[in-house]
Amino acid sequence: MACAASRSPDDQDRFICIYPAYLNNKKTIAEGRRIPISKAVENPTATAIQDVCSAVGLNVFLEKNKMYSREWNRDN
Repeated sequence: MACAASRSPDDQDRFICIYPAYLNNKKTIAEGRRIPISKAVENPTATAIQDVCSAVGLNVFLEKNKMYSREWNRDN
């Protein structure tokens, strides 16, 4: 615990991953949505999420080659 507490929040080891499915109001919770439908948006993109996070001052890194495991058949 002490080791984790001494790390800077800027470390890449301490990142939060947000997949578009987490915010998609067309998905069910079983399909991966993690927020209430009232706060979700229709078909968000990774680029849109990156833009919003950057606009509020968050340090953002977009991994274009990554994909949400529950969307294995999605074409990008």
